[in-house]
Amino acid sequence: MIEWWTPEDERELEARCARFRIAKLALDYGDGEMDVEDEADPAA
Repeated sequence: MIEWWTPEDERELEARCARFRIAKLALDYGDGEMDVEDEADPAA
C-alpha cells in the first residue's frame, strides 16, 4: 500500500480509472450501437 501519494501516483491512478471507464462503456454500449447500425442498413 502506498504510504505517501505523489502527484505522479495520482495522475497514474486517474489515467487507469479513465481507461477502465472507457473500456466499460465500450462493453456496455458497443454491442447495442452495432445492432442499431446493422438494422439501419437493410432499411436504407
